[in-house]
Amino acid sequence: MPKPKPKPKGIIAFDPGKAGGAAVMHPNGSIELHSFKTESGYLEILEPLLPSSYEVVVEDVPAFVSSATSNASSFKLGYNFGFIVGMSRALGFATHLLRPQTWQKGFSGLRPKMGYTERKRMLKDNAIRLYPSLKITNATADALLIADYWGRNRC
Repeated sequence: MPKPKPKPKGIIAFDPGKAGGAAVMHPNGSIELHSFKTESGYLEILEPLLPSSYEVVVEDVPAFVSSATSNASSFKLGYNFGFIVGMSRALGFATHLLRPQTWQKGFSGLRPKMGYTERKRMLKDNAIRLYPSLKITNATADALLIADYWGRNRC
């Protein structure tokens, strides 16, 4: 007798940047995009999904971003990353870390050593190309692409 297929899990992807973004891909195929700037804003995304059959995927931020990034921005990025990973785990979500080099590989228009603004613009353009019916912002584009990558590859 064949084994039943496991029920697909939903995906909650986070870009922990200065203006954080989240994408929620529900098991039924619908997608929600959120931006958040506070800890409570982040929790408002997760709390309705408890108890959960969702996986959380967080961009695994590097220790050093670039010499052009201010100390304050680097601190905020690291703070957000730690808060998101810690709270996701504390709330019982399976939590995965995904390096930018992994989920960005193969996107049109990206080159090594691109400036931050140009790279963000190209990533948003790729997200709009893949999901033309969604209202994608600079805050949500990376999270959507992280969720898309995870949904296709489930590392």
